[in-house]
Amino acid sequence: MKEFLMLIRENANYGNLTPQQMQEDIEKHIQWVENLVAQGHFKSGSPLESAGSHIKGEKRIVMDGPYIESKECISGFYFLLADSLAEATEIAKGCPALDMGASVEIREIMPTNE
Repeated sequence: MKEFLMLIRENANYGNLTPQQMQEDIEKHIQWVENLVAQGHFKSGSPLESAGSHIKGEKRIVMDGPYIESKECISGFYFLLADSLAEATEIAKGCPALDMGASVEIREIMPTNE
């Protein structure tokens, strides 16, 4: 199987969820991951802290925050296992973050000669 990185990009509305809505979202992610594990499609994944920094250009300009002139930020990632990009895309369609208005990006990880 090939490895794929799935980036979750939350929109600005995600920060407005109530604690109960956040807990429900977490529980949906846990159930989804358990399903992926059972099917052999899960390698790892994690949410990301909202604070971070961004380094830009040849001058290495450092900017605080994860926001790259956008209303979306990367809030988490999953490493998925699938036979093809098409299969990884179908798997990603089940991500609960999509129900909250997020978008996901799926990229195949290039093999390296180690």
